[in-house]
Amino acid sequence: GGSYAYLTFAAIALSACVGLVVANCPSEASLQPCTCDHFGINCMRAESTTQLKRVFSRSTLATRDHKELWIQKTPITSFPQGVLGSFRFSQVHIEMNSNLSSFTLDALTNSNLLLTVLSVYGNALQTFEFVKLRRFPGLVTLNLGGNRLTRVPDKAFSSTRMENLVLSGNPITSIGARAFYYLQGLRELALDNTRLTTLGSFSLSTPQAHPQLRVDLSEGQLRQVARSAFDGSAPLVLDLSQNNLTTLEKEPFEDLLNRMFTSSSRFNALPIIMVGALQASPPFPRSFPSTYLTRR
Repeated sequence: GGSYAYLTFAAIALSACVGLVVANCPSEASLQPCTCDHFGINCMRAESTTQLKRVFSRSTLATRDHKELWIQKTPITSFPQGVLGSFRFSQVHIEMNSNLSSFTLDALTNSNLLLTVLSVYGNALQTFEFVKLRRFPGLVTLNLGGNRLTRVPDKAFSSTRMENLVLSGNPITSIGARAFYYLQGLRELALDNTRLTTLGSFSLSTPQAHPQLRVDLSEGQLRQVARSAFDGSAPLVLDLSQNNLTTLEKEPFEDLLNRMFTSSSRFNALPIIMVGALQASPPFPRSFPSTYLTRR
């Protein structure tokens, strides 16, 4: 009897909560062609930026806040300031819009203190407003993968909350000094499938990152690594496989391995540098040779 009554009460409470969230949805007619439920607003059927502006032009205090926004596989070409009106979201997915070449973070200004996830994966962006990311202090995950970005500027990122950063699948040829230096607590850095041939000075310096950081630089065109490229870094896993490296030079890799080993020993883990078909788990980094062949 008591357990049944408790479960019934819990079910009613859950239904009430779900109903309350769904009640935050604007009227179905005003949202067309977008749809809304307790997960968020889906605009996969949108045909233009003008249409999106119309959809989001009307909101009230009761209907403006939502968990997620999806704008995927649409023909839109731009995402300008004001396109979302007064609507606010904590997770935004603007993905796989093959004609989307213009995007501004100003469009998400109203969500700046709420936003935890932003994915603009698979669009046609050639530039990104890195400097404006500081306006979004709660951002945990940022996915810029699959666009047409060619460079990451000096000191591009600064955050105490960001844990996951994806830049995979961009034709990146240049990473600036200390691009990731000011990311405190970074756990995942995905830089696979780019056109990087050289890691310049301090380009992968991440001294404030999480001790279990995983850095993926696989499937690239790397041929050269500057002595200070990994200055202060100590990732748990570094994937350099499927690049054009033929050796791991003593500088910078001996110091890097020593730091990795020291850092990982604090939580009883073994650091790994992945190099092609091999996975080098160094049990004796201090005897690391002057060069280490990475190809069989």
